[in-house]
Amino acid sequence: MTTRPSAVFTGPEHSAAVARRLLGKHFDVVAVRPEPDDLLPAFHRARVFIDASMKVPLGALDIAAAKSLELVITATTGATHIDQEALAARDIPLMTLKGQTEFLRGITPAAELSWALVMACARNLRSALDHVGEGGWERTRFPGLMLKGRTIGLIGMGRIGGWMARYAEAFGMRVLYHDPHVAPADAPSHAEAMSLEQLVANADIVSIHVHVDDSTRGMVDAALLKQFRPGSIFINTARSELTNEEALVASLENGHLAAVGVDVLAGEPDPEASPLWRYSRKHENVIITPHIGGFCPDAVDHVVDFTCRRILRHFDLAEPA
Repeated sequence: MTTRPSAVFTGPEHSAAVARRLLGKHFDVVAVRPEPDDLLPAFHRARVFIDASMKVPLGALDIAAAKSLELVITATTGATHIDQEALAARDIPLMTLKGQTEFLRGITPAAELSWALVMACARNLRSALDHVGEGGWERTRFPGLMLKGRTIGLIGMGRIGGWMARYAEAFGMRVLYHDPHVAPADAPSHAEAMSLEQLVANADIVSIHVHVDDSTRGMVDAALLKQFRPGSIFINTARSELTNEEALVASLENGHLAAVGVDVLAGEPDPEASPLWRYSRKHENVIITPHIGGFCPDAVDHVVDFTCRRILRHFDLAEPA
C-alpha cells in the first residue's frame, strides 16, 4: 500500500475542509492547531506546508528537520515568521499571495478592518464603550472627529490602499498618498501623490499599507513621527516591522499623536512583548486587534481554495471534478 505524501494545514477548521476537498485525492491532508506542540511534529513530516495562521515561527532548525519538505505556501501576502534563507538553502519554494494582484483585488476584509480602525479612533470608541460598560452615560467626555472634509494620508497605494482611497472618497475626505511604485495615472483619480514627509505633515489620519522589505522596515520612526500633523491618528494593519513602537508610544505620551489603531504588534503572538500593548493597558487612545484583518471565514475559505489550486498546479496534479 502506497502512503500518500503529507500536506500539513494550519488555520481555521472550516478552511481545512476546503483543503481536504481539493487536495485529498493526492495528499494526506493533516490539519493541526497553530500551536508549536501540535504543528512542529507534523511539519517535520510534511511534503507540503500550508500556513493560514502565521502564528508559529518556523526557524532553520525546524526546516532542517523537515526532510520530506518540498513546498511551503501561505494564505497571506507576508511570511516574515518563516526563515526564508533556510528554505532557499534547500531550494524549497516559498509561495505567498504577494504578487497575486488579480485575485487579491477582490479580497477586502483587511481594508475593511483598516477603515473600522479609522472610525473607531476618530470617534473614541474604545473609551466610550468602556464608559457605558461601567454604567456611564456622559457623551461630552468623548468628542469625535468628523471625517468629512478631513485629510487621510495613505502610505502605499496597492490593493488595500486603493480600497481605503475609495472609502475615504465616500466619506468626503481629501486623499493623499505616497507610493514610489504607483504612477499617478494608475492611482484613483481623486488621490494626490506626494512625498512621505509632505503626506504626514498634511494628513489628519495616516494609514500604512506596504510590504516589509529593506526599504520599508522601520520607516515610521521617531524622526518621521515628529513630522506628523499634531493631533493626528495613525493606523497600521500591515506589519509591525514597519514602525518603531517605542517611538509611537513616545509620540502618544507627549500628545503629538492623538490615537493609534493597529492590527499588528511587535513580538506577536505574545502581546506582552510589545511596548504599544503595554502602553494601551493604561491608555484608551490605542485600539489593538489580534491580527484579524484577513480573518473573515468566507474570505479565508476563498483564499485557501486559491492556495490549494496553486499547489496542484505546482506539482502538475489534476484538480477535483
